Amino acid sequence: MGSTLLFFSNQNVQSQDFGADVVSSYVWRGTQFGQGAHIQPYISTGKGGFEVGLWGSFPTTAAGGGNELDAYVSYDFGSFALTVTNYTFPDGNGTYSSGGFFDGDLEISASTEIGGLSLMGGYFPDLETLYIEAKFALGSVDFAIGFGSDNADAFYVGSNESSVCNISFGHKKEVKITDDYSLPVSGSFIYNPSSEAAFLVFGINI
Repeated sequence: MGSTLLFFSNQNVQSQDFGADVVSSYVWRGTQFGQGAHIQPYISTGKGGFEVGLWGSFPTTAAGGGNELDAYVSYDFGSFALTVTNYTFPDGNGTYSSGGFFDGDLEISASTEIGGLSLMGGYFPDLETLYIEAKFALGSVDFAIGFGSDNADAFYVGSNESSVCNISFGHKKEVKITDDYSLPVSGSFIYNPSSEAAFLVFGINI
């Protein structure tokens, strides 16, 4: 469910991007989905402040679980950005046991930056769940804290509960492979106070 990242782009530049992340485990907003390593491909295109894209997460083993395929559309207004994301969860063979690619869980999210602080809030109208996150950097270390609120079903912290569900810090660097190419890698420690779960996640961007 990592597709709610919002991008602040040059209003006059058309851009396309595609690639993939390989992560040791898939942890989203303080909760792990599936087991084992996941490959997370993405593709996007945009012009001006408008962007559309696809993002997925697929386990490297058939028994891993946590399959996900999301579509999103976002618009950058300059001072803030809005995104609508359709989250879907296909079976291992790409089909859907319930619903379908055009019948997923919709989230409306917004993001902005105030000084060195990045703020994001996302709400699922049908699921009645809210998530708010603040991110900031201290030197080369990125910190984040996220708060979840569930009104209808247990999603972040439990039905009719609200709590901090995501505290994380991480670091990114580039490993030089050749004179012309460096491999981006990252590491993050993630702690969920609500479930008392802790994760150490390693990632590679290709």
